[in-house]
Amino acid sequence: MTLENFFSLVTPLEIYMMLRGFIPVVIIVIVGIVIGRWDASKHQLTLIKLINYIFLPCLAFSALHKHAFDPAEILRIAFAVFILITVTTFASVGVLRDKFCGGSKNLLATVYMGSGTLLPPLAFVLFGNEGLAKAIYFHFFVMLAYHTAGLWMVNGASNLKGFFRTPLVYLIFLGIAARLFPFSLPETVEEFAWLAEKGVDLTAMGALPLLLISFGYPLGQLKLSDMRGGLKGGFLRVIIGPVIALLVVYLYRKTGLISMDRGYDVLGYLDQRTTEALLVLGAALPASHYAMQGNGSEVNPEKTATGTLLVSVVASIVTIPAVLLTILMYIFTD
Repeated sequence: MTLENFFSLVTPLEIYMMLRGFIPVVIIVIVGIVIGRWDASKHQLTLIKLINYIFLPCLAFSALHKHAFDPAEILRIAFAVFILITVTTFASVGVLRDKFCGGSKNLLATVYMGSGTLLPPLAFVLFGNEGLAKAIYFHFFVMLAYHTAGLWMVNGASNLKGFFRTPLVYLIFLGIAARLFPFSLPETVEEFAWLAEKGVDLTAMGALPLLLISFGYPLGQLKLSDMRGGLKGGFLRVIIGPVIALLVVYLYRKTGLISMDRGYDVLGYLDQRTTEALLVLGAALPASHYAMQGNGSEVNPEKTATGTLLVSVVASIVTIPAVLLTILMYIFTD
């Protein structure tokens, strides 16, 4: 599609509708930065525990038990994440002159994106519950890659036990099971089940702003002078990711793994376009503060890794809107 054709098909209103999801996300992240800047008691670890053990698992269950289970869709997301992580790892090792086993935490910051903090709110604002469910699957596979290949690169050993100690994993499977195997309950019990579901849904909605605040929180405690050591990793994180994802989408289309036939199933067509958009958006995210810590327990990671985080965050102010426009031009306009 030429640029002239793009502007003939895409109106300023459509561009605004695509970009408007970015504005509230930025505002809430800034709130997190302010809180992190002025929080003398440093409650970051408490916030992380609340999210990991309560809010994010509830968000996963709430999204997935309302989302149609499609094994083919899950496999497409899993394969895309595998390609994305693999290619980014090799590219990062080459550019950063790092090594695979016993590498630096900066390598983790370059390879692994903030899929557990930024992606769910962005996906929900832009694509609703369908996008949110796909974002949960995307984060699940990123987290699996991090606990296996990612930690092996830095520590020389994977940590699958840590992965399976995460409540999110079990709430994902529970959400899928609730969707696949609906069952009737006695009338007295059904009322309590309904109330419990509403409580989980309410908690899930609270997760979205908390995820953004938790992403901004550590940024308020970092120094801009640290950016000098993270230029290569930061720009690599936000540029190579969406390029790889677009190539994966192209591969999916050419091989027929994702259909481009509109047919009569308009909702199915839009659902597949949403999957493509989610893959590209997820790949474009800045570095994950959790990932660059190496084991998730340190509050202050190494300086080069914080530089990569800061550079990727600042660069994403430009790159994410550019990626959203690319999604609108290439994926939702044919």
